[in-house]
Amino acid sequence: MFFIIYGTSFKERKLAKEKIASFLSKKGIEEEALLIPPKISKDNFTLLESYIGNTSLFGEKMKVYLDDLLGREDSREYLYKKLKDLVESENIFIADEPFALPASFQKISRDLAKLGAEKNAFDASSQKKEKDIEPFFLAELIEKRDKRSAWQEWKKIYLEWGDDEAQALHGAIWWKWKMIYSAFLDGDRKNYYKLYRLVEREINYSEEEIKSFARELSLMAMRANNGEINLMRSLEKFILSI
Repeated sequence: MFFIIYGTSFKERKLAKEKIASFLSKKGIEEEALLIPPKISKDNFTLLESYIGNTSLFGEKMKVYLDDLLGREDSREYLYKKLKDLVESENIFIADEPFALPASFQKISRDLAKLGAEKNAFDASSQKKEKDIEPFFLAELIEKRDKRSAWQEWKKIYLEWGDDEAQALHGAIWWKWKMIYSAFLDGDRKNYYKLYRLVEREINYSEEEIKSFARELSLMAMRANNGEINLMRSLEKFILSI
């Protein structure tokens, strides 16, 4: 089975995940019993082949997360090619594509419709409303290195969510930071802006800062999962340090 979530609207993304969970439940699939292997990204997409037709060593079905495969030509074409196999697989594949080009999502949607799986494509690209809380907007402010606005946005999110959605907020910031890391360290800044249809702007972080903040965000999630730190408060400290 294959599902795709496109766009950055937090509310729509959350609703899409709930619908996927409901669909699996109706199929008699217990998510807690699914084996979850490491994420497949555009940097290791060829590993996807090993999960299409296989279950685990003990026969469990797997839930495989696909991370930004539509963000690069080779992984994007591979996904197009393997889509039918993914749909027909007994394993569950969830492609998370907040920043994909609209044309790429539209092609996936059309191909899913041809395979009778049009309901498996979720468009979460609706525009941000004035009173909406959107973590990806905060991530954009961090990319611009607008500390004051980013901290004010964090306060709005904290007042609305408290600590309950800290992982979602961290995930949005980590998504953005991975894009920055990939684009700038690979020397592919112009392609980054062209691919995501952004207006090119000044680089706001040095190479060392990009690496350092990437390490900080990565370790932050691990330490929070171990109960060592409060993730929401750690994100506030991160924002105040940029």
